[in-house]
Amino acid sequence: MQCIKCGADLPDGSLYCNLCGKKQVQKKPARKGVKSRGNGQGSVYKQPNGKYRAAKTLGYEIIPGSDPPKKRRIVATRSDFVRRIDALNYLPILGTELDMRPTKHAKQPPAVEQDKTATTLKELYDLWQPTHKKSKSTMNCYASGFAVFRDAWDVPMQDQDIDDLQECMDSCEHGRRTLENAKTVLGLVYKYGIPRGYVPQNVSGQPNLASFLRIDADGSGHKQGLSAEELEKVRQAIGKVPYADYIYCHCYLGFRPSAFIALRVEDYNQTERAFIGGIKTEAGINRTVTVSPKIQPIVDRLIGGRSSGAVFCGPDGNALTIRKYRAIFYDVLAAVGVQPLSEPPHRLTPHSCRHTFATLAKPIDAPLKDKLALIGHTSERQLMDYQDVRYEDLRKITDAL
Repeated sequence: MQCIKCGADLPDGSLYCNLCGKKQVQKKPARKGVKSRGNGQGSVYKQPNGKYRAAKTLGYEIIPGSDPPKKRRIVATRSDFVRRIDALNYLPILGTELDMRPTKHAKQPPAVEQDKTATTLKELYDLWQPTHKKSKSTMNCYASGFAVFRDAWDVPMQDQDIDDLQECMDSCEHGRRTLENAKTVLGLVYKYGIPRGYVPQNVSGQPNLASFLRIDADGSGHKQGLSAEELEKVRQAIGKVPYADYIYCHCYLGFRPSAFIALRVEDYNQTERAFIGGIKTEAGINRTVTVSPKIQPIVDRLIGGRSSGAVFCGPDGNALTIRKYRAIFYDVLAAVGVQPLSEPPHRLTPHSCRHTFATLAKPIDAPLKDKLALIGHTSERQLMDYQDVRYEDLRKITDAL
């Protein structure tokens, strides 16, 4: 290398010139005002009143009457943040449909305000999270607790149901502390959403569903499947009670309710007579579930000659929502005399089909690994949590003593 000043030959990597003393490596000064976020992600400014202002460019429009045509920015802003970090955390939703608070700075406020109760549980959590000022460890605990309700994340607040939320608690494979965090954080999200119009008022006058969640002494909720007699009543109702075949199939497939109604014709392997689907855990994603001969004729009939679409669909051919499937489940059980159509909490819920599947698999002589693969769990303890203790199983043991 050569000296950048006098041109003398220097050993590679020299920091200074041995002749003139010139420093060879110069650190470039940081440019003042370098943006930490890319274009379109917004900016945050401190105002004279000490509060922070979040601003984001949403696009551009042609100024009416300008000749030649001139453009002007369409900007969404909010200027009432006490802390800079609050403004930064709000930037991702600024100017979106979740940013329902109009300000005088917005160039194009929504013409019609959307129903806030259509906001999903996860979207409401994302609105609440930046407003809750706790330590990092506490917020991490809340994040882990909120993950318990992953199956209900995409359900609008207007469709949230205590049975679905309780099922999330009951199917949690973690300890009591996680369940306590789950109930606490859900209650905080509801307390944030109720006065802001995100949570609809219900008949009981208590819109905070988190207050109804149960945690049993052992850290989990009570889990129960359909008994053999109840399952037989559902089977006999097929062809007589609408959708009884759906409930019967669900008990022999074992998917979580949200994964069951999401099954599509494309997920079915006709050669192997198996579904590939599942959500939530790593063990539950894209797992293979072979179809029992008891429901094979039903599955073949429902699929027919179709090459796409939901397998368990509504009359219009579209996939069922979790709200519609929940109503179907309770209507069928009431019609066959298994469970009256009453107010929650219900003894049996759509998640009970999953517990029924685990109980049916219990007496089958097969490797535990294979049973875990079918139900989408990774440990024996998780599988045992889903299996009911049946009289005939106990009798089989004592008769062999």
